[in-house]
Amino acid sequence: MPESLKLHVTGMTCGGCENAVHLTLTQLRGVREVTASHKQNSVNVTYDTGQVTAEKIKQAIEDLGYHVAA
Repeated sequence: MPESLKLHVTGMTCGGCENAVHLTLTQLRGVREVTASHKQNSVNVTYDTGQVTAEKIKQAIEDLGYHVAA
């Protein structure tokens, strides 16, 4: 079942940061769509809840060195 997740992410400063988040998240099984914006400090993710959890998505972003606000 697809679900959408909107995250407030800080630490992204440019298009390269957006690309890094996009590439990392699209490699997670179950992630269907990713839109990252350093200007809006946001990452929007559409994913399959049967294949990946919101926590795993958040952790993947934090592993890149960015902060996901609770």
